[in-house]
Amino acid sequence: MLSIAHRGASGITPENTRVAFVKALDLGADMIEFDVQLTRDDVAIVFHDETLERTTNGSGRVSETDFSTISRLDAGSWFGASFADHEVPTLEEVLGLLAGRAMLNIELKPDARVEQLVRRVVTAVARFEQFEAAIFSSFQVGALRSLRRLVPDARVGVLCQRGELTAALALADELGAVALHPAAAMVDTDLVREAHARKLVVYPWTVNEPGEIALLRALGVDGIFTDHPDRVARPRR
Repeated sequence: MLSIAHRGASGITPENTRVAFVKALDLGADMIEFDVQLTRDDVAIVFHDETLERTTNGSGRVSETDFSTISRLDAGSWFGASFADHEVPTLEEVLGLLAGRAMLNIELKPDARVEQLVRRVVTAVARFEQFEAAIFSSFQVGALRSLRRLVPDARVGVLCQRGELTAALALADELGAVALHPAAAMVDTDLVREAHARKLVVYPWTVNEPGEIALLRALGVDGIFTDHPDRVARPRR
């Protein structure tokens, strides 16, 4: 069962920063999940929210802010004073950091520039020769369809929440997905059995409590998204 670090080791370091990704590797993560979106001037950055306020000392929408401004922001102090001055990384910086060190789950978070984001991401992933290591996911179906048109053999994971399983499985069939990423609360033996029958691995999100991790392990999931990758990782010998 894979330990999938959600935005890096985001339980103990500021999410989607280089320090979070390095810590996740140190804690035994098999795969690292991160979010990608475009700045106003079309730079692909690793950042979750549509706006800057929660995890930086900036303000405003990412899509309306130039990278030159975002690059000067403090993306660590919100989490703790010891993380002051950590920066928002670009996609290429993160790919360079992680290439060959872990599998990747790249969540596409487009604004209206869906095709542009997808092209930026696949170009960067190709440059770092990371397609075999990467799964692409998104809550925006248009982004996944665009990805499939551009890169027919890209590996796709379909995200879903309660009430969306039937639609998610149909989308997985349409896209030739390799993974189903359900909210943890919807996972049961029937879901795992149905997904596996369709040759989909099951990676629930986002689980941090040891008891819930143990339950999902018993249900036969193939990996778990977690803010604490050491709680899921296989013990090192």
